[in-house]
Amino acid sequence: MINRLIKTSLLTGVPFGLFMGLFFMVLHGILPGLISGITCGVLFGLIIAGFVEFQRKRMSSKDGKFEGEIVLFEDGANHFLNGEGRGGWLTLTPSRLAFRSHGLNVNNHAIDIDITEIVEIIPTQTVGFIPNGLGVVLKTGQKESFVVNNRRKWLSVISQQIAAY
Repeated sequence: MINRLIKTSLLTGVPFGLFMGLFFMVLHGILPGLISGITCGVLFGLIIAGFVEFQRKRMSSKDGKFEGEIVLFEDGANHFLNGEGRGGWLTLTPSRLAFRSHGLNVNNHAIDIDITEIVEIIPTQTVGFIPNGLGVVLKTGQKESFVVNNRRKWLSVISQQIAAY
């Protein structure tokens, strides 16, 4: 858990701190900008890491079941719908890939993708360069996009489940 907290804090706090540091440097000079950037980055990283852990405890299955099915893998994720990233929880069961919003989004939703409808799983880049995206291509040609932790694990477990059918 500590490793997850540190990783999340760094992955969110460093980019935010850099951006805010540059912003404050333009407004107030180099030293105030550096101090503000570091402060903002540390605080933002800690707040986001705490929120992620709170959601993990709240949304993960306690008994290894998700709506009556065995959970093969689950983790926090964002689902992109109509250009909006919605935070929540992604769960893989033997028959489906399910996303549930965590309730703190402007728009909440649920999506269930039957394993037999998945044609391809594609690793993607978020914002063009962050290697944490997961594309799910369906038989209909529709593509669902997710941002996930443990992308390699997601690719592996979903591919295994598709091969099982």
